[in-house]
Amino acid sequence: MDGATPPARLTSSGSMAGTTSTKFIGFFRLVEACDRPGCPVCHCLIADARQYLESVLYEQVTDPGTRARLDRSWGFCNWHAWMLCETPAPSFGSAIVYEALVRAVIERFERVAEPAAGRRRRRLGWLRRMGGRATGAATLAERYRARPICPGCRLLVESERRYLEMALQFAGDSEFDRAYERSHGLCVPHVMRALEIDDGGAAGPRLVARTLPKLADLRRDLEAFVGKHDHRNRQPFTEAESVACARALEAMTGAPGLFGKGGG
Repeated sequence: MDGATPPARLTSSGSMAGTTSTKFIGFFRLVEACDRPGCPVCHCLIADARQYLESVLYEQVTDPGTRARLDRSWGFCNWHAWMLCETPAPSFGSAIVYEALVRAVIERFERVAEPAAGRRRRRLGWLRRMGGRATGAATLAERYRARPICPGCRLLVESERRYLEMALQFAGDSEFDRAYERSHGLCVPHVMRALEIDDGGAAGPRLVARTLPKLADLRRDLEAFVGKHDHRNRQPFTEAESVACARALEAMTGAPGLFGKGGG
């Protein structure tokens, strides 16, 4: 996943500096994802996440750098941890990775649960009353809150930017436009991130213009789905209408789990 598409830079005119006419592998992944339901960028990121996790389980379980990054982040985030279960035969590699992580947590907890806990509690209380810095359990909690981002999420942040740069660069390209016309369009969170990357250029509005018809189609399907619940209706739901609510959830918030607790 990492390095699927070389970084590109948006110029003030909205084009990509250094990649004006070159289509990298990220472009073709994005075009292929346009034939699948939902946001094409969300689909690419989920596929990349699975590819990365498979690489960790089958090639990097004993890699010192990988293990160090996981130790600092206290393992994967909730989404990526459970995604491990979706990889082929995940138990062996996952057990190796998480045995080390559980061992590290035990060591951290043991330092908090040492003898003389009563004396330590009195000392913590005194420090808090005096405005001093707490140690032990309080310090461990602070370290946990300040832990680095999950390694899988870090790679996806970089990958997400590359896919969005591809979408911005090729909005107006005939091959991309044909593919995008077949798609459900980008979700709202990814449109907003694309506009941030474009930073006032011309590419963002072009992408928004190509996304608007997707949202209009979705709204019509939602209205028809609601309207056909009238007891006088005798028309069956179309396939598009029957899945319109699920499509709307993804359109507004992105694919399930991708944006975590904070949303887009």
